[in-house]
Amino acid sequence: MKIAVAQSRPIIGPVERNLAGHLSLIDVAVRYGALLVVFPELSLTGYEPRIAASLARMPDDQCFACLQTTADQSGVSIAVGVPTLGHRLPRISTLLFRPMSEIQVYSKQFLHADEEPFFEPGPTSDGMIHANPCVALAICYELSVPMHAQRAIESGATVYIASVAKTDRGVDEACQRLSKIAREYSIVAMMANCLGLLDGAECVGRSSVWNRNGFRLMQLEPASEGIVVLDYQTENVVAATLPANSQ
Repeated sequence: MKIAVAQSRPIIGPVERNLAGHLSLIDVAVRYGALLVVFPELSLTGYEPRIAASLARMPDDQCFACLQTTADQSGVSIAVGVPTLGHRLPRISTLLFRPMSEIQVYSKQFLHADEEPFFEPGPTSDGMIHANPCVALAICYELSVPMHAQRAIESGATVYIASVAKTDRGVDEACQRLSKIAREYSIVAMMANCLGLLDGAECVGRSSVWNRNGFRLMQLEPASEGIVVLDYQTENVVAATLPANSQ
């Protein structure tokens, strides 16, 4: 199975403003044979906690129909980031669109202290994509919580993918942590980071893949939208970026 992480530059605002860019990256991933493509944290709205409540949607909102259609027609599973409606506050969620299947929702369970005024944690869930290989999803700060990775391993994960929105320093710390997770548990680790000014900080991309020994196989340059595609069986990795005029 080939798995892709996408590096996108979100436009701050409603979901509809970012769908075309997502579809372009999905198209590239499909051309490289990916059967799963995972986007960064809150990729469909941008990471802006102060306005997340106004941008939150229900998972079955009609605005996501084109993603389900793409999954059905291309045979690819698509994981995107979006705020969803919670009980009191919105949740930071990953929506998984699978071919001819119901939408799967994973909401961030472990929030950073800075997020707590704006979001509520999601319900307890293993965040697993039960496929071959078995993939565990993490959302940004969760990769720093040892319990999160431990639960993933206990649930059978052999791939751990973090969707993040991180600055240069944050990426350095995330890379060290994901390399350690890969090495300690002998699993593949991947990170999808975004680009651009979000919540007053510059996100720098550098989306990456680590093998089971914790060695980084590939890292995207910190300026371009693109994808990294891993062949899980062979550990061959390819990267592709979107043309500048399409970004």
